Amino acid sequence: MLKSWKWVAGLLLLGATGVVTAAGEDEDTRWYISPSIGAVFSDGDFGPAGVLGIGRSINNNFGFELEAGYSELDVGDLPSSTGKYERITVGMNLIGTMGNPSWGVRPFLLANLNAHTIDFLDETLDGGGVALGGGLFIPMTKRWDLRVESRYNLDFISKEGIVPEDTFYVWTATVGARAKFGADPGDDDGDGVPNGKDKCPDTPKGVQVYSDGCPIDLDQDGVPDYLDKCPNTPPGSPVDASGCPFDSDGDGVPDHLDQCPGTPAGVRVDGRGCPIDSDGDGIPDYLDRCPDTKPGSAVNAQGCDISDKDGDGIPDHLDKCPNSDPKIKVGPDGCPLDSDGDGIPDYLDECPNTPPGLKVLPNGCALVGDCRKPRAGEAVDANGCALDQRFILRGVKFEFDSDKLTKPAELILNDVADTLAAYPDVVVEVQGHTDSLGTDAYNLGLSERRAISVKRYLDGRGVSGNRLRPVGYGETAPIADNSTAEGQEENRRVEFRVIGN
Repeated sequence: MLKSWKWVAGLLLLGATGVVTAAGEDEDTRWYISPSIGAVFSDGDFGPAGVLGIGRSINNNFGFELEAGYSELDVGDLPSSTGKYERITVGMNLIGTMGNPSWGVRPFLLANLNAHTIDFLDETLDGGGVALGGGLFIPMTKRWDLRVESRYNLDFISKEGIVPEDTFYVWTATVGARAKFGADPGDDDGDGVPNGKDKCPDTPKGVQVYSDGCPIDLDQDGVPDYLDKCPNTPPGSPVDASGCPFDSDGDGVPDHLDQCPGTPAGVRVDGRGCPIDSDGDGIPDYLDRCPDTKPGSAVNAQGCDISDKDGDGIPDHLDKCPNSDPKIKVGPDGCPLDSDGDGIPDYLDECPNTPPGLKVLPNGCALVGDCRKPRAGEAVDANGCALDQRFILRGVKFEFDSDKLTKPAELILNDVADTLAAYPDVVVEVQGHTDSLGTDAYNLGLSERRAISVKRYLDGRGVSGNRLRPVGYGETAPIADNSTAEGQEENRRVEFRVIGN
């Protein structure tokens, strides 16, 4: 009877296979069933053997098994009916596997501790035993490995008298299978991290990963290095999908460094992300209508200089006459206005509407065809022009109490000579006038000598003396108040009066 149930048990052990499904297990720590069959050897005797193990891998290189085994050894020097050594064991194996799953075929070493019951010579012998062995796991499919194993078994016999010694050794060699059960996560993305541990199971091939299977992200910005175009982003900087710091205004300066984050598109900026201001006036170039303003100048919203030192309403950077009298009306260039373009500013021009092209005297009047503004009390024509054609030669002065022309006066008379040349048929009376200082007779003579001096100079500049009639009027025809120094200065003058043409 003992033999019958032992054989049944042995057949069950040899034929047992199966797959149990358990979701969530990892390839390195999955359970497995391992049935094997083979042969047992001892001192030239041999017989069949079978083992069934249920085990679990703790990691890629270490695991344990609970196993049950059956073997039957024919002892050669005994009758076959009584000389069978039948052995059933229950024990635990510790298994050390070399290498890693990428090796494919993997060698292993085994250490076994067991309890056994032996049926020999119609006696039952109980005891314990140990075994050492090794073998190979050869992958066949994702779930099935071929198992080839050999081990040395040493049994300790507890009942004496039936066998000559209290120890008995056997060798076993088996071939079997290892059937893994539970979900097989595999390594679908091939990154070396099993699916069950892989938090990033779709990592592209060849990408370096951490132990959790996720791509390496050295700057910890949330964008893995293989996608990160800016792999050295400072910690804490918000980044876009490319791993580069956000640049909301697209000026090339990331937001965390941009001191002017709202710069319009296309505007050139400096290292701070602010629009360039070449002249440093506080108005960026893209808004600056006057990009070359001098340093320190006050500017308006358009970046143009509004400094106006002479107060004429024309900013200094446009003012060609920056020291003009603020009481004098000026043109767009900041210089005294010359409405008729004759070269004499309006505030000095006695004929402010001279027709274009006419040559004028220093007072701004042409000798013929012009309209002089009348002085107080002068008669005028229907157009409001002075009837008397008298023209002051402004700036023509003499040395003190002398008829000698000053150097500036000579320069003015050079232009007067050119003007007279433009009117070859005009005959003028050259009038000399003085202030009221001195006697009437002295002033009369001085004024005449001065008129003659002017005629002589003009004659030397090519003006025919026949066209010049010098006359001295002394102090008899003042045009200003002689009681003031300013009035006296105005009364000391030379005038032309047209007397023929």
